[in-house]
Amino acid sequence: MAEGLPSEMSVIEDAERRGRTGRWPFWRQAYAKGDPLPQLACQVSRPTYRFDEGEALPEEYKELLIKMLRHEGERAGNKSFLGFMATCLDIAEALFPTAEAKLLKAEYLAEELKHAIMFHRVAVGLQHDFALRDVPYAHYAFHLPRETWADDAFFHFFVDLNGAFHARDWRESSYGPLAKMSATVERDELGHSEMGYYFLGEIVSDRRGRELVRRLLLKWYPAALDMFVKSVGNAEIRQAYKSYVDRKLVALGLEPPDERAGRRFL
Repeated sequence: MAEGLPSEMSVIEDAERRGRTGRWPFWRQAYAKGDPLPQLACQVSRPTYRFDEGEALPEEYKELLIKMLRHEGERAGNKSFLGFMATCLDIAEALFPTAEAKLLKAEYLAEELKHAIMFHRVAVGLQHDFALRDVPYAHYAFHLPRETWADDAFFHFFVDLNGAFHARDWRESSYGPLAKMSATVERDELGHSEMGYYFLGEIVSDRRGRELVRRLLLKWYPAALDMFVKSVGNAEIRQAYKSYVDRKLVALGLEPPDERAGRRFL
């Protein structure tokens, strides 16, 4: 680093501090009250080994990490991720109800692009040619039509919360670069979920909005639970996730749907 120039992390941290005004970041209030996420019931024995970037990795271990990155999708070199971010811009421009909402979506996009850089660097450390590989989002939750501001709010509340739950599990990862970034990703994704929840709270404040949200809940709730598709391990995480979102829905005056209704993966 050239003398006198700020480090990359100090630039990012300074930008985040300057953004911490008003409602943003939403994670600040959530964590101020204590740990906002439930303790996961799934307990597995953690490996005693630990790898860092640049170390030789067992081939199967390396392939599992790359598989996780393919599923995650938030990489600067993933064309499909950048395309999905463009749809978020389209929705913010077309559907935002207030100037504040549009600004909040801009902050969201900035943080997601920050994650994309972080995951990109993990990918480069594993396999150079994977870093620029396009991996379209496979799960149907990313392809559900977001035709209203309430659709978009549900997407953030449910899907970003899924990211927070999985990032928490990475804290104990045996791969050092992933463990180092996990707390930041968890915090940010929880904040994105809280942003969606805030929007939902505004929408349900009148009768028409409440009816719209009740109807759309039947669309997004099963998709959210279907994001935990593995029968082993993820079942416990899914139950903790369900208990968490159900309490939040009840606080909005909404009745959680039947957990089996509309599901594609059971």
